Amino acid sequence: MPFFEYQGKKMHYVDLDQRKDTSAGMPLVFVHGAGSSLMIWTLQLLEFRKTHRVIALDLYGHGDSEDIGHPPDIEKGFTGQIATLMDHLDIEEFVLAGHSMGGGVVMSYALRDDVRQPSALILVGTSSDLDLSKIGIGLVIESLEDHTPKYDIEEISADFKTFSLANFQENVTKFHPATILNDLRACHEFDVTARLSEIEIPSFVMVGEDDDIITPHVANRLDEALPRSDIAVVKGGDHSPMVESPEPFNHLLRKFVNWVEKNKN
Repeated sequence: MPFFEYQGKKMHYVDLDQRKDTSAGMPLVFVHGAGSSLMIWTLQLLEFRKTHRVIALDLYGHGDSEDIGHPPDIEKGFTGQIATLMDHLDIEEFVLAGHSMGGGVVMSYALRDDVRQPSALILVGTSSDLDLSKIGIGLVIESLEDHTPKYDIEEISADFKTFSLANFQENVTKFHPATILNDLRACHEFDVTARLSEIEIPSFVMVGEDDDIITPHVANRLDEALPRSDIAVVKGGDHSPMVESPEPFNHLLRKFVNWVEKNKN
């Protein structure tokens, strides 16, 4: 497994590329949400590696990344980790995607003026304000619902050490109480609403039609506040539409990425 160093600790990431023409397609970088890991993006990594270089990381204290010894920080700590990875891989032009808390991370990253800037953002099931008083009821509802992925795969990939669908489902739905608690505290302090007008790159807001945490109404407000944004409601999707409805999700994601590549510069 590949690692890079951030604040003296080992950080895990994956970097996949099966393109026949390695000059085609813009790199796609995926950031997971609270209590999760890069595993949540498995179906996108497997799909888009055929046409793009795809990268995903475990934020510190998550997945196979080490903890750096202090609580999660969305606007500085996690964004600093992404910046370090982009320097490590020497990537200048890329699309940055974030889910839930990860959406807050990528918005915060785009608001920094001391990092390699993305060409576009993909914001999945997220908001510019993750105050628990606003999303708490939705979190309870989501935790009580069945989120078994709706697809049939016999085996994932050798790139992920060839594990079974059952193992995949276990990893994307695994509950880590301490990690989630720390992440929720970081989310509660996160609010970049007043700065959204500064994000001038193309952004694509994606939300599951049945998301109880970040409802389509909340996602629509984010879309309206961003200067260059479009929105898509993923049919059959809940809070993690990339897992629950991967086919329509990937189709919409590819359309946006193709548009960004066609209209860059």
